[in-house]
Order: sequence, then C-alpha cells, then structure tokens
Amino acid sequence: MAEEIDDNEFYRENFSADSDWEVFNAQLGEILQKWDVSADAESRNLKSEEIFTCNWKVEREKLDMLKNGIEVEYHQAVLEDEELSREETKENSCLQRTSCHHDLMSTGSSFGPPIRSSQDLHILARIYGLRRFIVLHPVNCTLNYMKSTSEFNFFLSAVAVVSAEVQSVVPIFVQIYDPKWNFYTGVALAPALRTNFRLIGLEKAPPECRFLMGLLTLFREKVPTSYSQAAMISVCTTYALDTMRIRMPMYVPFDHGLSSEDTVVDGEVSDLEVQQFCALPHGYTPESRTEIYLVYTWPELSEHVAFDSEQRSDFVPSKAPLGKVYLSVEASSYLSCCLRDYQSVAEVTRSLESFVGRNFSGTSSGAEAASNPLDRITEHKLTKRREGSFELPSQAGLTKRLPGPMTESELSELLAYLFPDMHPEMALFPYAKKSFKDKFDPMRFKSAVPDSLICRLSCLLATCHAHLGSVEGMAQAWAAFTRQLRLLWDNSLTVPGISAGFPDTRTCLLHQKLQMLNVCVERRVQREANSKRKSEGMVRKASAEKEELGEDDEDEDEDDDEGEFFDCDDLTAGAGSPTKAVLSLKPEGRLRRLNNERLLEEPDEYLYIPETQDPVPKTEDQLEDDAEVMLKLGPGSGLSTQMMCTSLLSDMEAFKAANPRGAMEDFIRWYSPKDWEEVTDELGQVQHKLSIRMTTEGNTWQKVWEQAQAVPVSRQKRLFDDTNEALKVLHYMETRKMHEIYNLTIIPLLHSAILKLADILSNAKLEDLFSAQIEKLLSDLCRLSRSHSDDPTPIKPLLDDLAELERRFYQFKCFERLSGYPNRSTLQQVKLQFEEILRNDNCCTIVNRRLTAAGDDTLYDILIPKLEEDMAKRLISKDYIIRLDGDTKSTEKGLYLGPQFMRAIVTGEKLRLCGAFTESTAFV
Repeated sequence: MAEEIDDNEFYRENFSADSDWEVFNAQLGEILQKWDVSADAESRNLKSEEIFTCNWKVEREKLDMLKNGIEVEYHQAVLEDEELSREETKENSCLQRTSCHHDLMSTGSSFGPPIRSSQDLHILARIYGLRRFIVLHPVNCTLNYMKSTSEFNFFLSAVAVVSAEVQSVVPIFVQIYDPKWNFYTGVALAPALRTNFRLIGLEKAPPECRFLMGLLTLFREKVPTSYSQAAMISVCTTYALDTMRIRMPMYVPFDHGLSSEDTVVDGEVSDLEVQQFCALPHGYTPESRTEIYLVYTWPELSEHVAFDSEQRSDFVPSKAPLGKVYLSVEASSYLSCCLRDYQSVAEVTRSLESFVGRNFSGTSSGAEAASNPLDRITEHKLTKRREGSFELPSQAGLTKRLPGPMTESELSELLAYLFPDMHPEMALFPYAKKSFKDKFDPMRFKSAVPDSLICRLSCLLATCHAHLGSVEGMAQAWAAFTRQLRLLWDNSLTVPGISAGFPDTRTCLLHQKLQMLNVCVERRVQREANSKRKSEGMVRKASAEKEELGEDDEDEDEDDDEGEFFDCDDLTAGAGSPTKAVLSLKPEGRLRRLNNERLLEEPDEYLYIPETQDPVPKTEDQLEDDAEVMLKLGPGSGLSTQMMCTSLLSDMEAFKAANPRGAMEDFIRWYSPKDWEEVTDELGQVQHKLSIRMTTEGNTWQKVWEQAQAVPVSRQKRLFDDTNEALKVLHYMETRKMHEIYNLTIIPLLHSAILKLADILSNAKLEDLFSAQIEKLLSDLCRLSRSHSDDPTPIKPLLDDLAELERRFYQFKCFERLSGYPNRSTLQQVKLQFEEILRNDNCCTIVNRRLTAAGDDTLYDILIPKLEEDMAKRLISKDYIIRLDGDTKSTEKGLYLGPQFMRAIVTGEKLRLCGAFTESTAFV
C-alpha cells in the first residue's frame, strides 16, 4: 500500500524559506543600522522643560507589512551643543547607564505645559521625557490599526530581537489600538539591562489608585528587585478657572448693517481703537476665548515626606513650592479672515467683463475712434478747469448701469474714499498734504506709500470681497475705479494720492501705472499750455501788424502766419527726416550757455545747451518688454540700435540746431564729459581727445551723429506720446483678470494690514511689547515684495504669523483683565508679566517659594481666592511620577540595577498608568 501512494499529491511546506517575521526583522535591522542607533555618545543632561520647547527632527521609512505597510519614525530632539560639566561626566561614568536612563530620571522633564501648543512634540516625549525614540505604526493607522494580541506580539518580539542584534540603545515603541487613545508598548536595551515600557488605561480606577499612597504600593509591586533607597516623587495638579471672553465687535468699513452675531454673545465689550482709518475690518469673532489653567508643582520629594490619600492630602495649592498660570487662547480676527478669504481670488481667472459687462468704462470705442484725437485734446479749457467754481461732469454716469451687489450710493461712498477731491460733499478722509515720500522707504518694500490711493484701493477690494459682495463686489469696485481714472484723464486732472514724478520701479507695478498716468496728464497740460501761449502770441503779433499795414496786406500776412503756425505745431509730422530738417545756420532752440565753453572749430562762438525733450518715462513691465525685444533682436540689429538711440538722436538734432557749427566733440563735452579725456603729449602739453569708446570704428555715437540733422525741439516728433501712453494705462486697468488684480494689490494689502495692526497695538500702548513681531512681519513682507517668481506669492506663512500676533493681542487683553488692571496692578506690571508668557510658552510664574514668597498685590493673591471658591470642581487632573534609580556610581557591569519609572495621570475617575520598568538580563 505504501508503494502505491504518490508523494506529489500531498502539500509540502518548505521550512527553509524565510517567514514574514524574519523578513521584517531583516528590513528593520537595515533601517536601524542606517540610523546608527547603537551609538550613545556622551550627552549633557536636559535643562528644565527643554524637551518641551526645543525643535524635533523626524526621519521616516516605510516597510511592506500588513495591508498598507508599517511606517518607522525616528524622533530626535535638536539640542544646543554645550560642554559637559564635571558633575555630569562623573555621573555618566556608569557603563550601563544610557541617555534613555538619564531622561527617565530627569526631574526637569517631568511636566510640560497643560496645553499641547506644539504639534511637533510627540506624546511619548511628554510622558517619558525621552530625547530620542523610534515608533512603529501602520501607515494608515486611523483605519488599519493593530487590535489583536498576535499582532502586538509579532512586532514587539521583532523589536526586541532586532534591538539586541544591532545593539540599539534607543527605545523602540509599537503603537497599538486606536491612535486617538495614544497607547504604546516598547522596549529599550542596555548592557545587561532591559527596560519594558507599558501603558494601561482605566475608565473607573479603584479609589486608592487615584492617590499617592495607593500608587506607591502598586509601584513597589511592579519593581522587579529591591532598592535600598527611597523612591522620589514629583506631583503636578492642574486647575481650570472660568473661561474668559472679551467681546471685540466686528467693524467693517462702509458696511452700515448691524453685526447680529456679536450682539448675542455675553462678555465684556472692548472696542478696538485706531488712530489712522484703514478700509480693513477688525475685531474678533464671538467664539474667541481664553482658557486659564493654574498648575501647581512639587518637583522632587521623597516618598516619606508627603502624604496623599482620600482622607488627607498635602498637595494643595497653598503648600505648592511652584505655581504657574497658563493661558490657552483661541481667537479668530476678522482682519486675518479677510486676508485669508482674499487668497481665493488668486485662483479666479475670469475677466472683469464677465462680471460687469462690456464697455463698462462708459466710453464707446467706435465713437472714440470717429473723433479726431487732436480735437479731443484741444477742446478742454484749462483756465476754467482750474477755477474753484468748476464742476466736474455728473458722477451718476460712473456708478449707474454697473452690475454688482452694491447700490449706487454705496459705490459712491467707496469712490469718495478713494478720490476725496472729486467728492467734496462726501469726503471724510482726505489725503495728507505732506510729501508721500517722507512716509515710505521704497528701498525696503516694493509696495506703495501707506494710506496712498494704492493702499486704499487694495484694502477696499479685500473688504468688498469679504463683506460687500464677494468676487462680484470686488469686480464692481474695480470697474468703478477704472471709470474714475478715465474721467480724470478726460478732464486733464491728476490722480490723487500718488507720489509725484516718473514711475518709480522700486514701488509696486500698480503704483507705477498710476504715476505714468499722472505724467501723461502733466505733459498734456504743459503741451496744451505751450500751444495756447504760442497761439496768443501769434494773435498779438498779427494785431500789431494790422495796425501798421493796410487791410489788404493784413489779410495776406494773416494767411501766411496761419500757414507757418500749422507747420510749427504739427507734432506728428516726420520732422526728423532730412526733407523736413532745417539746414540753415541760424541757431534755434537754445536754452543757455555751457559756462564759458566755446566751440572747438569756431573759438569765437560759445557752446550752448539746447532745449531737449523730456526723458521718456517707463514702467517696470515696459522696461522688461524692451529688454526682451533687445535680447531677441541681438546686439548687431539695426532695429535694436534704433530703439536704444531714439533719445540720443533727438538730443543730437537739438544740439545741432542750437550750435550749427558744432562738432561731435562739442556734443560729447556737454552730453558725456567723461568721454572727453585729458591727455599729455610728448612735449608735456595738456590736450583733450575723445575716449576710446567714442573713437572705435563703427561706434554707434558716430553713426547717430552722421544721421542727425539740425532740428530744434519744437519741430521734432514727440518721443513720448502722452495721449497714447495714457490710453495704454487705462486699457491695462480695464482688461485685468481677477487673479491679475489680486497680484497687483496683494503686497500693498499686506503692508496696510501690518500697519493697521501696529496702529492698534500703538493705541493700546503695547508697541514696545510686540515690536519684534511687527519687525519680523515687515521683514517677511520685504522679502515677498522683492520676489521675482512667476508663481503666486506664498503669503500663507506671513498670514499665520499675523494671525498669531492678533491672538497674542487678544491673550494680552484677557490677561490684563485677569491681573486686575487698572485697580490692582499697573500697565507696566502687566506687561512685565506678559513678557514672561511670551518667553515661556504661554505660562507665567505666580509663586516660586524657592526664590521668594508671594506678597500682597500679586497675581497669586488675585487668583487664589477665585480658585478656593470651588477647588474640588476646578481640579481637572493630577499627575504623579514615581522614580527609583540604582547606584549610578557603579562602574562594574551587573551592579547597576537600572531606573524604575511610573507616571499616573488621574482625571476624575479615569486613570492612565505609564510604566518603564528595568530588569537585569545578566542571569537570564
């Protein structure tokens, strides 16, 4: 029968193949060796509470286990390097004692702040005070967590084996059960020692285990060996005072509705005061509050000194050697919410016309093209326009028929804020008369002058987006703004609230565009005034000739004069061409003499400075376009040379007209004196000659000089067409898409928001307290404003810092009220204590009996009566830590028993025990 059985029909298991457990061990061992967890270099002891305030470094690796894999995290505290003291060196002489043992016995890391203010701090660092540790958990731990004993044993046994193989001195933990429970089990190895980390939780603990006496009994039962010395205990009790709310109602400029959400919330009302009006909202949401915790600590006591049971306890606030108050603030400002909402506009790519319709500017392109542009220029009467009795065209055409959520009256109020001179009956916030340049440093921020038109417009758009109609309201406000610009241009009026002068490329692009529009208006007014003066002069000359000559001759002369006047004022004619050039030797267009300089070839004639055209202003984007065209054309292109030398040609023609017998050397002496060099010949005589740059063959200056004709500036073609450039600016403003409007206004908006917050702090007399935070915000804004990236400006970190500063201000106002200001403390005392809160992670010492006892009129005396009213109900947690350590001076292997550690966290009837018990492996 046995011979008839076929072995191939039976399943054969290959026991020589690697199991999942062995594969996992090999992968984990490679990771631990890469992280070099076996090294335990001499490290200093941790400072008090340093583990809760330092930065943390986290390394992660993924292993293919379970359904979604296992993630391995290596957490390391980044500590400042300091030299070890002699006492620390002597203490570290024990060969078996590792940094893990030091951390478990460190009393300075016993209790952190009751509020988890830092998301980087792992719960294991808070419980055990470890400076480095490794955690294993499923990749998607919220859905695929470990919940069976077999899984616990699988990974915990693997951790123990691998730790021994690689001689790891870093504790390794495995996360079990649901992550929100924060349950971990782990192991740490040392020479001849093993520390087991265990954690349990009880929903309803036995009464004796909620006090120190019962916990000490439990601790002694868990200690594997007997210790000669007494256990050391540390205790922390936490009480909660009433939550404090201070109502700072929402204020939205130009919104006359009532904020119903603020009227139903109880609490003290404190209005924010500002000195400078800014079209941004302020105030705090009704949910804003500050939770106040009193924490009393007994850092280190012997187990025989204190008594704590159900009947009697020594751990009461009046006997605590150290007491602190913690303030946990949750405050949301309307200013920060407005700025965060405005970020969404960066993703809106719709055009302005899609919101307000076509031809929203109120000027038909067809009708505009049918009229003669020169007629449109000359039809204005400048003398009447500048009179005080002059009335602008009806403003109704600027707001009606403009689609949007705001009414005509609301839109008029916004325009009166932007253009106070145009709406004198509604203007409440005129622009400052002092020079704008005195209030702004363009070398630092690429923004605009505070409270200028650009800043007002940017704030107004953000407010409209947040409170006055969302994106539709913002588009409506921008369309009304561009209408107003066109009205100003049509009436030859400059845009208010803009710095004078040419476009300043150190400021934002929107400010440059409006500067360009103002330059166009000024050139237009100047040109029209000059034309009018010439016309009046010709009329007076003709009248004088009529008195001297007969009537027939007068008519002929008048016709000749009119023909000559037309030729002189034809600004669009090609006067620069040779056929139009003035070839006579009669000088024209002289401005003044150049000191006492004379022409080189005609020593009897003086050298005259000619009248020249004003420089051509350009905005930043125009300069970039010119540079791009020049780069594409190349240096040898004729068109490239023409673009560069347009202004030079005009100046050379004006110079030849003013100095008909002048040479190129004369022009260089006036135009570029550095190229007229002084040399000494062989005989020692001093002579002058052109520089090498001017005498090189094929020199551009020589080519342009040869092309230039003697044409005075009055007959040259305009280098700068103010009408065309102004229409370009208006077209640019009217054709922006919503995300482009956002990019134009975001930097001035952030600048105004920071200054508004600084104004609020200044009115509260807190500018010295938060000056460092304000300066940091301005420095970050400076960096953002100078960014040349094409991507959207990354403003989220700046907004987070701004929101944090606003939370700090709300926290101060609550602490100010808590301190009894102004009845029981002065503002200076409150600020000194709040400085400690800023330095020490939201906590302030109220009693420290090691240094001094609490006296009268202190924060301690103010808070203790509030606590003693109902102490039992205000107690939210008790934290006990029991430590026991062996002989750390022993240098022989096997004599050091290792540390024993247990933390008990009691919250009501709930109890959580976190143990780290060390056992010897020397005789196992």
